[in-house]
Amino acid sequence: MDFENFIEKTKQALKSNDCITFFCQCEVKYSGRAEAILPAGDRIIIIKSDNSILVHQPEGPTPVNYMKDGSKIEIKKAEGRVKISSQNLKFKDYLEIDIFLIHNFISHRLEDGQKLLLEGNEKDMSDYIYKNPKAISKDFKPLSREEHTKYGFIDVFGHNKKKELVIVECKRYTAGLSCVTQLRRYVEKIKELKGVKKVKGVLAAPNISTNAEKMLKDWKFKYVKVSPPKRLEKYDKSQKGLWEF
Repeated sequence: MDFENFIEKTKQALKSNDCITFFCQCEVKYSGRAEAILPAGDRIIIIKSDNSILVHQPEGPTPVNYMKDGSKIEIKKAEGRVKISSQNLKFKDYLEIDIFLIHNFISHRLEDGQKLLLEGNEKDMSDYIYKNPKAISKDFKPLSREEHTKYGFIDVFGHNKKKELVIVECKRYTAGLSCVTQLRRYVEKIKELKGVKKVKGVLAAPNISTNAEKMLKDWKFKYVKVSPPKRLEKYDKSQKGLWEF
């Protein structure tokens, strides 16, 4: 594709809020989060309908550089090249792409208002525990989910066979110190709201850090290993492949 045709198509696509993808030989200069120069090479450039820009090299899932949405984009012909300039005054970012050769160009109007539905989150964990209380203990009886407090929502609220109140805080990742302090805030608030002196605290997570486990024991709370349910998982990540034997 010649430069004039490329410039015309790109300007029209930007005006129409189309998504643009083109393959080119280019040099990239960036100023903002850091100062960077990427010498000439073959790249994949993606310009989305919100004017965000992604610069990809032929390998790897992560862009080598990018511009956030809301950036101002200009395109013009320079001596022996096409220059695309993008600046974002809000974030004080500036990106300049010097294009020497255009391999291919496509653009299309995309419509997508959906949000990513994350499987295996804290809500999925609390749903699972509410339906399977033995995951916490044999005598745990859940009473409610997402009990509201001044500090947020308790994932699962219930009691044991001694009728002691039990708070379960769910974390889908390795629980750290902040998770333990969050659980303690919930326990203290429930003591105040219910007018009782004893409330059990349980932290349910697939793993827990050493420091967090020590803090948990110091405050006489309990850790229970619970992994978030993964209904969409296609294979067991813990299962060894043939190459591991």
